[in-house]
Amino acid sequence: MLIIRKHKNYLLILLLPVVLSFRVNDDVLAVVGNHKILVNEFKTRYEEFLLTSGIKDNIVTRRSILQNMINEILLYYYDDNKNIFNNPEYLKELNWAKKQTILAFLKDREIYAKIDATEEELRDAFLKTNQKVAARHLFAFTEEEADSLYKLVINGASFDSLAKQIFTDSILANNGGYLGYFSWGDMDPAFEDAAYSMKVGEISKPVKTKYGYSIIKLEDKVTRPIITEWEFQKKKSHMKQIIRLRKKRNAELDYLKKVVDLNKIFVDEQRLKTLFANLIQNKNLENPVSKEVCVKYENKSYTVNELKNRIDEIPEFHRIKINSLEALEAVVKGIVVQDLLMNLAKEKKYDINPEVITMIEKYNKNIFLKYKRAEIHNSFQFPDSAIFEFYKNNKIYFMTEPQFKIQEIIVSSKKVADSLFNLINKGEDFGKIAKENSLKTAENEGVIEFSNLSQFGVLQDYLEKADLNKVYGPVKIENYYVIFKVLGKKESKLKDFNEVYDLAHRLLKKEKSKFIIQTYIDKLSMNVKINYDENKLSNIKIN
Repeated sequence: MLIIRKHKNYLLILLLPVVLSFRVNDDVLAVVGNHKILVNEFKTRYEEFLLTSGIKDNIVTRRSILQNMINEILLYYYDDNKNIFNNPEYLKELNWAKKQTILAFLKDREIYAKIDATEEELRDAFLKTNQKVAARHLFAFTEEEADSLYKLVINGASFDSLAKQIFTDSILANNGGYLGYFSWGDMDPAFEDAAYSMKVGEISKPVKTKYGYSIIKLEDKVTRPIITEWEFQKKKSHMKQIIRLRKKRNAELDYLKKVVDLNKIFVDEQRLKTLFANLIQNKNLENPVSKEVCVKYENKSYTVNELKNRIDEIPEFHRIKINSLEALEAVVKGIVVQDLLMNLAKEKKYDINPEVITMIEKYNKNIFLKYKRAEIHNSFQFPDSAIFEFYKNNKIYFMTEPQFKIQEIIVSSKKVADSLFNLINKGEDFGKIAKENSLKTAENEGVIEFSNLSQFGVLQDYLEKADLNKVYGPVKIENYYVIFKVLGKKESKLKDFNEVYDLAHRLLKKEKSKFIIQTYIDKLSMNVKINYDENKLSNIKIN
């Protein structure tokens, strides 16, 4: 019999009948059928768990982690897994994980391990961690938009007026883009570096961040009055770690530039289109075009067919992202870069490094368990009565969306929108004005027939509060202004059980996931002899 106990960070599974003391040798902690769990294997696994979870060492957690290791052996070696082992996607994921692990190790040894921090950088970072700055900003997605905003600012436009035009977030729109006080490490590094280098009252030129472009105005800077050398020395190693992490991205780009010149990767656009069409249609390439070169870099070339085969090797969860020509071009260039990096890794024998092999084995185990859990869940069947009970007790999951029928006018000018809004309020016909002025749905006098609330995007927040036939607006949505009224509303209602049967079953399985897995393991364990040494488990020294 298996007993389950819950903890907020893990599932404790105790296999009570097999807690038997035995002596095989000093290295063996447990025996599962013909398989052994060694003391050092457990110790490595357990110490890693303690480090990542923050839980303190205790005998209950030790038993839990050991039981998880036992369960993994049961699932892998004492069950029928031929469907998983023969699954093409499973094999692709194993191969993908192997390649990514080797490349990650290459980056770690050749890039990250060589990043350092100077004494000056450490002291500067320490000073910044003892400072808080307050700033406001104006945001743009493109450099062109940011340059336009910057010109308006230096010509006298206020942050308050511009923020109202550019931010959809009501707080930033109404407070002039004010972000309040923040500390070093709270914001995007590029944003932070700019803000911390500025004087109070100064306005920056557009700063490129990972989100877009920001124009920053520094409002205040506060420094702790007393900062001691002792505190610096105490935090020095932590500062070094933070600086190395902040340098990581640029170091990777610099290394990549030494390995490959991305501008010299030739891509035949026409053949790329042929490849894209075949990927979308999922057809085999058996024509003369398939043997023609699509991508070339120096003395290495890739035919259309070779690239399709390489892309077919990518796991589905990555492959589905190739949904445009631009995405495909990025992928084929990535294949070139990956091959160059893999050759470097093999030259340095990183592919056979013991650390890499251990990590690959770990990823392989995790991938197997992912597929195994899915297989167990898919094969488990709750009785209809349990599914119906879940349906009754969780109606919120099975409600239809409220639907709205609206009439709208969309224009690109606030001035025009205000003018049209006033005309409607004075009695002018909404439909006529929509037909003459609206940028969308004008041909139908602005009427949108009943549609789910979610299809109305940003406007849905307004629709839920709107009264029937009352005119609202203008509402700014991106670069447009919307005047609308609600013509009709259909409330949400509970869907029929038969209609949502499959969904209810899936959600019930998700809720009872631990129960399903435990029930399955319970059956497996009945046919396998399992022993472990309780005293040895208790006496293992943990670092």
